[in-house]
Amino acid sequence: MKKYYASAKDYRDAYVEQGLIMAKYFPLLLIAVTITIGFAHSILLNMQGLMGIGEIIAFVGLLTQLRFPTFISIFVFAMVRLAISGAERLLEIMKTETKIDQNIKGISMKIKGDIKFDNVSFTYPNSEIQVLQNISFKIKAGQTVAIVGTTGSGKTTLTKLLSRLYDITEGRILIDGVDVREYALKSLRNQISYIEQDIFLFSNSVFENISFGRTSSLEEVIGVAKQAQAHKFISTIPNGYDSEVGERGVQLSGGERQRIAIARAFLTDPPILVLDDSTSAIDSQTEDQIQRAMNTIRKNRTTFLITHRLSQIRWADLILVLRHGEIVAKGTHEELLETSDEYRKIFIKKFDVDVAQLKEVC
Repeated sequence: MKKYYASAKDYRDAYVEQGLIMAKYFPLLLIAVTITIGFAHSILLNMQGLMGIGEIIAFVGLLTQLRFPTFISIFVFAMVRLAISGAERLLEIMKTETKIDQNIKGISMKIKGDIKFDNVSFTYPNSEIQVLQNISFKIKAGQTVAIVGTTGSGKTTLTKLLSRLYDITEGRILIDGVDVREYALKSLRNQISYIEQDIFLFSNSVFENISFGRTSSLEEVIGVAKQAQAHKFISTIPNGYDSEVGERGVQLSGGERQRIAIARAFLTDPPILVLDDSTSAIDSQTEDQIQRAMNTIRKNRTTFLITHRLSQIRWADLILVLRHGEIVAKGTHEELLETSDEYRKIFIKKFDVDVAQLKEVC
């Protein structure tokens, strides 16, 4: 991988250098060639008696005056081509029709958070591989369900089906006893918040990133930032909540970006919250602080946890163990330690302990 990254960097540097050389010297070369050819042609015409010395001087002078317009024309042409290319890609995306029924006239009501997966199976479009098979479980509003399993077992896909990023192939997903396909899509998605490991922040201020999607006062933003344990570090950076975070939040660390995202989710106050490995870039001390805040704020919301952090999983009301898209075990932490080899293996491997020691850790 190091060799690959080194080769990619060398290629990028060479490509950038080539671009700089072309940008600097190609217009000059074009002007020089034009003047040279024009001057040579005018000399030929003079030798044939068709052009005088004064006319040659005037002609070359006019060519020289064309240098600046030529530079501008080349620059504008390059910018226009770039704009056309970008516009074509944007139009292609805008014209793409989704296969998901928006159901504009569907149900638009405040969700409580009772969720039931009834024999749900799912296959991605244009694929024959079934990602989820016969998933069935039920949780009450305000409860927390943790989803664990190896990479590729379908954990994230399961939560994506809640907001109908994809429609299920078989079965039903019920929220408050209503099939998710009967909700107006906009209403459904507005009541489900996702916090993922790869956080996207806009090149804007901290305040606008937290309040994105709704009109909020500074006091409200500060309140949720305190709940997400973000207020302290925000107060220490220049300009505080008015500080620019840079493209995709490059001015912040991974843990700081995730706390901003958690504060954003707190502000929207969704009845359903999905945390997909959202504390992976946060140190243990900060995680403990956020966990305390989450214990308070998720009392009245249904929460899905995708994580392998035992400190979070052990408090879940229901734990689902997935393998190859199927639920191989479900129950509380204590129940699964006693009954599920698959569940025990996850943590025995992670902590390098036996079952007895694992129970002591818990």
